[in-house]
Formats: sequence, structure tokens, C-alpha cells
Amino acid sequence: MAIGVLGPLALRSGGNTAEPSAPKERQVLSLLLMNHSQVVPVSVLIDELWPSRPPKTASTIIQTYILNLRKFLSRQCGMPPAQVAGELLRTRNRGYLFDTEACQFDLREYQRLEAAGRRALELGDPAHAVELLRRADGWWRGPALADVQRGLALEAEVTRLEQSRLLARELRIETELRIGRHREVLGELSMLVLQYPYHEHLHGYYMLALHRCGRRTQALEVFLRLRRVMSRELGLEPSPSLQRLQRDILETADLDPVGAGGTADALLGTGRTTLL
Repeated sequence: MAIGVLGPLALRSGGNTAEPSAPKERQVLSLLLMNHSQVVPVSVLIDELWPSRPPKTASTIIQTYILNLRKFLSRQCGMPPAQVAGELLRTRNRGYLFDTEACQFDLREYQRLEAAGRRALELGDPAHAVELLRRADGWWRGPALADVQRGLALEAEVTRLEQSRLLARELRIETELRIGRHREVLGELSMLVLQYPYHEHLHGYYMLALHRCGRRTQALEVFLRLRRVMSRELGLEPSPSLQRLQRDILETADLDPVGAGGTADALLGTGRTTLL
């Protein structure tokens, strides 16, 4: 079975679609998948589905949802019901566990590659780290569980996961800038600064990439737009480190556009900004 949560909920088995259509069953399944191979207590599932006033029969309703999911998975995957209950969607210690070990699961692959990328960076292999982090990001098909309604528990899991993705992308982009791949990240950064209009690090990376490509004026325009947005919407100024980066760009008009040596190394190395 192939399972996807890094985008719309998706389950596939032998060419068949295996995700349920009932909203609350999708919600239960999604929370189990986000906590893959861990027991999710019935109490957590109840809080997810009914955060304020759960019905008196909430536990029984959860049991019904689990039974329906097992029947659906059995039918769509061609597995006997007992096998689904024993190997896939298990009952454990007043809760339920979805065992994904035998499945192709995008969340597990993302987490594995993201951790491997960080290890490669710690071991001093930035090019391999970039490759691994790019492969990790390649598992994403859009916002996590974009087509599933969410309660507090599932919303917290999705928020945590989206933040993990953003931090991994920041780390990869910073690493690419350090090894001179400023042209390769320009397009991605242009989209990210629109998606995260107050994110100062991403704006700093974009400014630096533009400047290293010889586009000094555009780099300074990025700073000015950010300052206007922050002042108008938040009543704040960009951080001191970003202001230092702006001054560095103003003072280094002779930056080698291919990013070799000299001032470019200073901007990414020991130099004059704490962004990188």
C-alpha cells in the first residue's frame, strides 16, 4: 500500500483508491497516520472529533469508525478483515495504531531523508546534504492533509509538520548559498518570500542570492518591500541582522556576479552578517 499525507490524503493499493470518503473517518485515519506506528488513545480521538461536548456514546462511535475503516481497507486492498485488524489498523491499550512498516509512506520517507540530510551536513558533506534535503522535499505534493477537516490534535500535528518542512527548506537553501548555488535557488526563493511575507531569513537569503547574481538593485528592492510590509502590518522594522545585510549590499556594488571569492565569500563566511 502507498500512503500519502504530504498533500491531500491518499491511499493506493494495486491501482485502487483506498481512502474513505466519510469526513470523520478520514479525520480518524489521518490522525492515526500522523502518529504512525504509535498508539493513539481513544480519548485523543474523541477530543479531535468533539473538542467541546462529545456525545455520551463517543467511544462506541469511534469503534464504529474503526470498524468501517477496517472493512473499507479490507475491500479496497483485497485483505481479509482479520489481517487488516491484526497487521494494519490494530487495537492497542485503549487506543488504535496504524502500522505503516509494510507500506510506502511519504511521511516516513520525508522524515528519514530530512534526518539523513542533517547528518550529512554535520559530517561536512554539504553537497550530499543538499541532495538528501531536496529528495525529502520532493515527497511533498502540497499542504499536508489539505482535504481533511481538522480538530485541535490534527491541526497541531499538521502545523508541526509544516514547520519541519520550512526549517528543512531554510537549511537546504542556506547550504546551497554557502556552496555557491545562488542561481539554483532564485526561483524557489521568489515564491517563498511571497508565501511567507514576514519571514526575514527567507528575505535575507533572497537578497543575497540576487546580489550574488549581480542583481543588486533587485536585492535592495526586496529589503524595501519587506520593510514597508512589516511597518504597515506589524509596526516593526526588519531585524538588525537584515539591516546589516542591506548595508553590506549597498557597500559592495563590485560583487563578482558569479560569486567567486572576495566579497561574496565574506557575505557567506565569517563576514558581516549573522544570517548565514
